[in-house]
This record gives sequence, structure tokens and C-alpha cells, in this order.
Amino acid sequence: MKKNYFSRLLFISLIALILIITGGVDAFSQKIRGVSNNQVKIGVILDFTGPTSNIGVVVIEAYKNLFKHINETGGIHGRKIKMIIEDDHYSIPAGISAFKKLVFKDEVMTILGPFSVGETKVLFRHIKKNKIPVLPWAPDKSIINPYRRYIFPTNGFYDNEWGVIFDYIVNTLKPKNYKISLCYPDVESGKVVRDLALGWAKFFRIKLHQEVVPLSAIDVTSQVLSMKRVRTTHIIAHHVAPGLSAILKDMKKFGLKAPMYSLSAGCTEDIVRIAGDASKNYFGASPYSSFYEDSPGMKRVRQISMKYNPNAVKTYNLKSYIMGWVIPEIACEGLRKAGRNLSGEKFVKALETIKDFDTQGLCGLITYTPKIHYGLRYNKLFKTNIKKGTLVPITDWRLPPSGKK
Repeated sequence: MKKNYFSRLLFISLIALILIITGGVDAFSQKIRGVSNNQVKIGVILDFTGPTSNIGVVVIEAYKNLFKHINETGGIHGRKIKMIIEDDHYSIPAGISAFKKLVFKDEVMTILGPFSVGETKVLFRHIKKNKIPVLPWAPDKSIINPYRRYIFPTNGFYDNEWGVIFDYIVNTLKPKNYKISLCYPDVESGKVVRDLALGWAKFFRIKLHQEVVPLSAIDVTSQVLSMKRVRTTHIIAHHVAPGLSAILKDMKKFGLKAPMYSLSAGCTEDIVRIAGDASKNYFGASPYSSFYEDSPGMKRVRQISMKYNPNAVKTYNLKSYIMGWVIPEIACEGLRKAGRNLSGEKFVKALETIKDFDTQGLCGLITYTPKIHYGLRYNKLFKTNIKKGTLVPITDWRLPPSGKK
């Protein structure tokens, strides 16, 4: 009887050992949200149909091309990437719905997005509660101050961009008797950038004239005439390309010849396409290089992109495409550093070890630490080339002036 009992016990033990050896890794992985033995699920929240869709539809093309390339070359530590995309229409309610679907139904390991400061702020408590790593394009320091363990911005901050713009106007151009006007939309990000611009104006002892330009603006006559009336010599603006183009067109119409400087949200070649020669005095700050610039990283982007789209040079020659390339590059670097034994928590720890990550020319060096989740610190200034329809860098990578409180 005892012999039979011990024989059965030995048999069960052997079976358990075999299961652990042959299937243990997969069984363990299945318990980790968004991670299996051969796949990792990444969620995406973007605007494809709303007021910032001109950015979103290009960014998602970059995501698709890079992840397709990663998967076709073996994945990361043997895992292929499955991307699940949700459209938030640049709307907070839709963004919340998209987040909940990705986390609770699709069970993704991490999320790229959202692109809205307002959405990201509303999702703070949901991100923390569900311990879901999020890589948003939300260019404001309030996203990481105070420290938030699961949030890793994949961009520079508007505050730095304003600093570089103000410094260029005041200290590089050194104009005399100048009057700067600020244009911004009546949304959460508009209020954020307005306050940041006022902070830099105070630093440089400048009084700004302000104009609110609705996010869906087509006719900006009253705002342009108001800026002309106060003798504006320079315009600083935060808007998407269609809104900036509306301002530029009405500036040309009413003879306001001031140069315009915008933040990264509007720093795209769409400006030339939409505004035409009215954009000849447009400048923009961005932490991302342009698709057609000459660097090892950009050559690689063009090579991979043309593999999947032979017309890539024409269809992807937008700065937002490079923005869409850098974001998943950061995620992939985190996956590589996390190793084979992957989970959301290990992904977070891996991202926090990224130091001076070099994209070889797509952007400045990227660093995160366990205390500061601040990725891109450097910006370039770009100017339109009307004939070529491009944005040409007029500075190298710059940091804003220090000393601002």
C-alpha cells in the first residue's frame, strides 16, 4: 500500500516538474497583464478624427512601421508587439473610455498616449490605481511634478520650448522697440502654455499682448486686426497647424508682417502645405528633427519606412512622423532593458534606467531616472522653406536660459 502511494506521489511530482519545465514560463507570462510567452500588448490613444487628427494620423503610421519592423526582425526578447489603437477625438470623455477599454478589456501592458494634457491629468488616478505604465505626449511639467511612478512623457515640455523661443527673439535677434503678441486656443493646453509664456515674459521683463484663437478657428480677422492695432512685431503662438495657418493667412490678408514662432504642437510641414507663401515668416520649436535631415538615425527611419511605403519620402516628410517614431523607440528601449522576464513593474524600472539614449539624430539625448521622468530636454528652432515645403533647422539643439523661477 505504501509502495503504491509513494509511486503515485513520485509520478505526480514528475508530471509537475515536466509542466514547470515545458510550460511554466508561458503559464507565468499569461498571468502578467499584456504579456504572454510570445507577445506583448501595447495600447495606443490618439486623435484620428478630432481637431489634432493632422498629427494623429501621421504618428500612427510611424508606430505601425516601426512595430512591424521590430516584429519582422524577431521581436524583442522573442516577443512580438501587438498594438491596439483607440481614437479619443481629442476629447476627455473619449480618452477615459479608451483608457478603460485598453486596460480592462484588452489588458495591455502599457499605453502610448494620450496626446492631451487635459486627458492625461484626468487619468492620473486611474493610471496609479491600475499601475499601468503610460507614455503620453503631454508637454507640461505638471505631468511629472510631483513624481508619478507610472507616467513617462515622451517629449520635451512647452516651458522649455517657450524658453528657447524667447531667448532666440531677445538675445539672438536683439530687436529694438518690439511688441510680442501671444496667441493660444481656449482649451486646457492653451491655458497651460499661456501661463508658461507669461512666466518667461516676466523673466525677460516683457509685457505680452494676448489673443485667444479657438481650436477650430477658420476666420481670425478680429485677432489679427487687434494685433496689428497694438503694433505687434513678433507673434508667439500655440496651436495645431490648421489654426496657425488661419492666423498666417489673415496676417497676409491684412498686412501684418510679424514673424510667428510656435511650439512643437504646430511645428510641422503642414504649415507650408496649408498656409502656402503666407508661412514664409514662420518659425517653430521642436524636440524632433525632420524626416529629410541627414543623420544616421534618420537614414534608418527612411530605409525602414520606404520598405513598407515606397512613397515614404513624400507621405512621411512631416515632423509629426518623427515624433511618432521616437515615442515607440523609447518604449522598445524599455522593453529591451526589462529583459525576458517582463511585467509592467519591470518595464517601469527599466525605463528609469534609460540614460543618454541616443536616437542618432532624431532628437536630443533621452534620460529618465527613478526620481525624474523627464525625457527630452533639448529643442531646435526651424524655419519654413516655401519652395521645398520643408522646415529647416536654424539652430542646433538648445536648452532654455537658466535662472527662471
